[in-house]
Amino acid sequence: MRELLRFLRENNLRTILAALSRRDVHPFLQFFKYAVCGVCATIVHGTIFFISARYFIPGLESNCPDAWERAKASVANNGIAVILSNFTAYWLNTKWVFTSGRHSLAREFLLFTIVNLPGAVGGGLVSYFVTASLGWPAWAALAGFVLPNLLINYVCRKLFIFER
Repeated sequence: MRELLRFLRENNLRTILAALSRRDVHPFLQFFKYAVCGVCATIVHGTIFFISARYFIPGLESNCPDAWERAKASVANNGIAVILSNFTAYWLNTKWVFTSGRHSLAREFLLFTIVNLPGAVGGGLVSYFVTASLGWPAWAALAGFVLPNLLINYVCRKLFIFER
């Protein structure tokens, strides 16, 4: 962490941006880049989740007043959203963060998706619990996806899928 802070203090914006565009960066910068990709994937996930909850599988307080029905809908809507956000995360990570090549493209994407499953299942359980048991709104159900996915996915993807 000290190295990162020293790097940021000692360099101008142009040098920092140039470093961010390279793949061989300090692990803290790499994690920052990974987090940016995760934020983008989360925005895609949230957008799909709320569009689905509004128009396809009613799951918002305004169109589904029953907490148990909203809980089931939140699991289904998150299931739909996780597919598209996984594609987004994979594409961004291969373009900006990690270096492909340890596995074939198909195997790499399959592993990327498999690594996503524990976080998605954990997030689905949290989503269901906060909606069904606590009666919390849809946005709280969506928030249950963020932390488990960030931690589990970064470690597993870095160690098992990509070269860096």
